[in-house]
Amino acid sequence: MSILKKSFRTLREFSAFLLFGTALSLLWANIDYEGYHHLIEGTWFTVPWLEYHGHALKMNFHFFANDIFMVLFFGIAGKEVSESFLPGGALSSLQKASMPMVGTLGGVVVPIGTFFALSFALGLPGEVIEGAWAVPAATDIAYAWLFAGLIFGRGHPAVTFLLVLAIVDDMIGMAIIATYYTANPAPMWLLLVLVGMVLCEIMRRVGVKNFWPYLLVGGPLAWLGLFNAGVHASLALVPIIPFMPHAERDAGLFVEDDDAHDTMHDFEEIFAPVVDVGLFMFGFANAGVVLTGEALTGSATWIIFLSLVVGKTVGIPLFCIVAEKLGLSLPEGMKMRELPALGAIAGIGFTVALFMVAVAGSTYGLTEFAGGKYMPMLKLGALMSFGSAGVAYILSKVFDTQYIPADAPEADSAGH
Repeated sequence: MSILKKSFRTLREFSAFLLFGTALSLLWANIDYEGYHHLIEGTWFTVPWLEYHGHALKMNFHFFANDIFMVLFFGIAGKEVSESFLPGGALSSLQKASMPMVGTLGGVVVPIGTFFALSFALGLPGEVIEGAWAVPAATDIAYAWLFAGLIFGRGHPAVTFLLVLAIVDDMIGMAIIATYYTANPAPMWLLLVLVGMVLCEIMRRVGVKNFWPYLLVGGPLAWLGLFNAGVHASLALVPIIPFMPHAERDAGLFVEDDDAHDTMHDFEEIFAPVVDVGLFMFGFANAGVVLTGEALTGSATWIIFLSLVVGKTVGIPLFCIVAEKLGLSLPEGMKMRELPALGAIAGIGFTVALFMVAVAGSTYGLTEFAGGKYMPMLKLGALMSFGSAGVAYILSKVFDTQYIPADAPEADSAGH
């Protein structure tokens, strides 16, 4: 492998493009917010036949990053979810799926409960609570994979367990986005999504192996159907991906398989690097927060941060301990003492949390609420959740988690 390829692989592995975009947006927004805002929100062109919040759609950098690029992000996640139900997959049997599902439930219920408890205790306005309650449910798949590997070792079963948990967590997040964050629902438009799914099933049955027809036929139909139905259009590929031809068995979450040549695998092989690099654009479009004293000390900032970090760190181990008492078991080679560090890693909301903040802002008008002061707080809380990696490292030392050298195929970047 050439030095250039190795460097690119390393940048992908550490989600460096997302970090670069985030850092640049923070720097630019704090030096020249007007210029940054104009670049992100300035209209490129208008699409008169599409309405967005009652007006003709104005295409800009922010809309392109969140509503078009993120289609690929959730498409890759959808591919992993689909494959995990195949024989050998992490969700292929009740026995395999039960404990991760319970852990995921703890990683959603407790953070959301923490959010409500802190919000009412600190007097967060009802409009902000209504819009942002789901943000602490998020887990960043890319950083879950990265820090789990660094702390536990690539071959440790805790890495796969956490990836399954993160995937299911994001399934729940996608469901929340598709149902709760829906402005002016027009469900009849969902028939267009159904048409896309039927056409993709027909293509699969007649033997279409190339992924492009599925993307170019099913994708736009699903996007238009969701968009006009009031559902966030970034989920457009989620109902389309399962109809692509796939392998008979799942090789594992984000595992490279050079011998695989099925349609789903080809789709991921082509677009995973695109998504990893494109996350620069997402970070740049969404992380531009002016670091004022109000944003740094605001109640909403710390409510989001604590709900993610404390909620996940407590909720996942707590629910898993209860599940064990009820007869479920962790994967072979994984111990209960590793759960606090694992839960803390899941507390890194980052990409998905930022996305949910953006969706909440556009759906509930938080950008305008109270002069827009709560939006920077919510974003900053999501960004600060990156500190949960440090909490995970400390907990791994306190509970003496054991490093197991990698003896399984090395996973590909999960920055998608």
